[in-house]
Amino acid sequence: MVVAALLLVGAGTTVLTAVNARADTEADLRETVESLSELLAELTIVPAADETGRDIRARLQALADSLSVDGIGILVLPRNRDPIGNLPEGLTVEDLDTDLLRAGETQSNRDGDLLWAARGNVSRNGTQQVVVMTDEPDPLLMPSFRWFLLASLATIVVAALVAGRFSRSLTGPIRASRDVARRIAAGDLDARIPDGTAAGRDEVGELVASINSMADNLQRSNALERQFLMSVSHDLRTPLTSIKGYAEALTDGAIVDQQQAGRVIETEADRLERLVGDLLLLARLESTDFPLNRRTVALNDLVDATVAGLQHEARGREVTLTARIADTPLWADLDPDRYGQIIGNLVGNALRFADREVVVTLWSAEGGTHLSVGDDGPGIAEADLPHVFERLYVAEHSPAVQESGSGLGLAIVRDLTERMGGSVTARRSSLGGAEFVVSFAPAPPPTP
Repeated sequence: MVVAALLLVGAGTTVLTAVNARADTEADLRETVESLSELLAELTIVPAADETGRDIRARLQALADSLSVDGIGILVLPRNRDPIGNLPEGLTVEDLDTDLLRAGETQSNRDGDLLWAARGNVSRNGTQQVVVMTDEPDPLLMPSFRWFLLASLATIVVAALVAGRFSRSLTGPIRASRDVARRIAAGDLDARIPDGTAAGRDEVGELVASINSMADNLQRSNALERQFLMSVSHDLRTPLTSIKGYAEALTDGAIVDQQQAGRVIETEADRLERLVGDLLLLARLESTDFPLNRRTVALNDLVDATVAGLQHEARGREVTLTARIADTPLWADLDPDRYGQIIGNLVGNALRFADREVVVTLWSAEGGTHLSVGDDGPGIAEADLPHVFERLYVAEHSPAVQESGSGLGLAIVRDLTERMGGSVTARRSSLGGAEFVVSFAPAPPPTP
C-alpha cells in the first residue's frame, strides 16, 4: 500500500510539476521576448554585406545564451516579400502567424518539447521585424526526480519495517485465536488464548476476549449439562427403583397391604409424569410456535383460586400458605393457565424449602403488577442468585430439602414469564428465605 501510494503520488506530482514548469517557462519566454522586442524596436536588423547567415546565427546564439534561452531568431518582414532572417532550430516561417505578428502581438506555442514565443515590432525607420525565442524545460525535472526517488526508497524501507512489526502484532493474536478456536471445535474446552496476546480494547483485543469468554461459557455449559443429566438420571432412577421393587414384591406375594403398595406406585408414577412433563414443556418453550392463549385477566381472582388449590399440599407439608392480595382489581395481558402454572411452580418450590410459612403477595407498584412468593427457608446464596433460573444450574450451596426435585421448575417459570412479556427476579425474603417476584405491565380492564 505504501509503495502504491508513493507511485501514485510521485507520478501525479511529477506530471503536475512538469505541466506547471512548461507553463512557467512559456510565460517567462513570452515576457522575455516582449522585453527584447521593445529594445530591438530602436534598431533595424539588416545583415552587413560581408556577413553570412552563419555569422548572424552565431551572434544570435550568443545573445540567446546570455538570456538563458535555447535559441533566438530575428526576421524582417518586408512588404510584399518573403521574410528575411534566421529562425531558431526546430521552427519554420510556416509555424508563425505573420499577420498577428505584423500587428505587434505576441504569439507563443509548443512543438513537442520545444516552447517558443514571437513578438512583432516596427523599428524607427518603419521596418517590420519579429523576434523569436525558443526554450525547452527540464524534461522530467531530473534533479528533483532523483531526490524523490531517494526519499521514496527511504520511505519504503521505513514503511516495510513498521508494516512488519505492525503485521506481527496484528496477525499474532489472530493466529492464536485461530488455533484456540480449532482446539475448541475439536472438543478441547480448556483451550484459552494467553493473557497479554492482544493488549488494549481494540477490535483484536475484543476478539480475543470474546473467544476466551465463549470457551468459558462452553465449558460451564458442558459442566452444567453433565450435572443436569446426573440429576435427571437420579430423579428418574429413584421412582423407577421404588416402582420396580413394589411390583416385584406384588408379583412374589410378599406384600400384605396391596392397596398401600398401589398408592406408593401411583405416587412414584406421578413424580415420573411430572418430570417428563417438565422436560417436554422446556423443549416446547424453545420452539417459536409455542401456544399462548393471551387475554386481559383479573389477577386477583386467579391468584386466589390458584393458592387455594395448593392449600392441600401445604397442609400435607405442615406449612402455612398465606395469600395477600390487593383489594384493587389488577389486570394484565397474559395466558391465565400459564400464569397459574408459574404460581404453582413457585409455590411448589417454596414448599419444598420452607420451614413453617410461605406467603404469596399480589400488588401494584411502579407501573406494574407484581406477584411474589417468599418462604422462611434457608434462602439462596448470593453467588447463586443470578443463576437460579438457568435450567442446567445446580447451586454450589444447595440446602437440604424435604425431597429431591427435577430442578426445572424455576427455568420453566422464567421461560413462561418472558414468553408472555414479563420478568422474574430472585432475592432474599423478609421471612428469611428466598423470594421470587414476577412482574407484568398493567393492562386496562376489558370493555364490557
